[in-house]
Amino acid sequence: MQDMKTTHDRLKGLFWGLVVGDSLGSPIQFTRKDAHQHITEMVPCETFSTPPGYWTDDSSMAFCVAESFVRLGGKYDLKDIAQNFVRWYDEGFWSSLSRAFDVGMATSFACCALKRKPDVLKNGDEESQGNGSIMRLAPSFIMNYGASDNQLIHEISDLTHCSQRVRETCDLMCKILNEHVNGQRTTEKSIYNTREEVNNSGWAVSTLQAALWAFETTTSFEDALIAAVNLGGDADSIGAVCGQIAGAYYGYEAIPQRWVQAVQGHDKTFEDVNTLIEQCINLRLEQLK
Repeated sequence: MQDMKTTHDRLKGLFWGLVVGDSLGSPIQFTRKDAHQHITEMVPCETFSTPPGYWTDDSSMAFCVAESFVRLGGKYDLKDIAQNFVRWYDEGFWSSLSRAFDVGMATSFACCALKRKPDVLKNGDEESQGNGSIMRLAPSFIMNYGASDNQLIHEISDLTHCSQRVRETCDLMCKILNEHVNGQRTTEKSIYNTREEVNNSGWAVSTLQAALWAFETTTSFEDALIAAVNLGGDADSIGAVCGQIAGAYYGYEAIPQRWVQAVQGHDKTFEDVNTLIEQCINLRLEQLK
């Protein structure tokens, strides 16, 4: 059994991997594969007019989940998380800009529904198979780490993407993350054998498989993230998912610090992000003692 310090490092790598992958991939999302600059560093995003290191909806929604858990002292409150999503959507809470941006259609519909009916905590249908649940998974996984089932994961997913296919995709990603956090490299293999085969769309299934392909064809966190985001398409979310997978395996210490230090928002700094992540992890690990 590994020590708590190693577990902490891998959980921190999981969460920071999400943020770094999101920020790194954002400038080339929506582009066709290889019809864009080759990304190896944080650069400005022309689409949303953001400076280098600004995160998108992937990280914002993850921060909304983590903030609720931290503010409530380690208590899981699904309604509170839902209202954080609405606050982000309406006010830009934990956005890197002063407003929410890069919001997926299913997420937009769900946030509007949560405003109208805050007690209805399942939104979407079986067609809602976008990658919104897995791109933000890190804090949900941390909050659920050590649990015997994925009910919490499913409930938070269902807030925006109430789909059995998405729940199954979350389950597969959780299996991979559990293996990595516990020190075992996953034996799960991507359905894609070559880069040419990789589907870079925003479908939950293909995003996870694209991220898994980038992880399994490389041997370091940095190389995995560069391979993932340069697939183009939904590059920020592929990067966010690969960052979680690679970060959970290689750990926080393996993430290039130039990428970590570049992360910032209009009213948030690296220190703000790091404090939230640390508090989220520490609360869960204290609960498991």
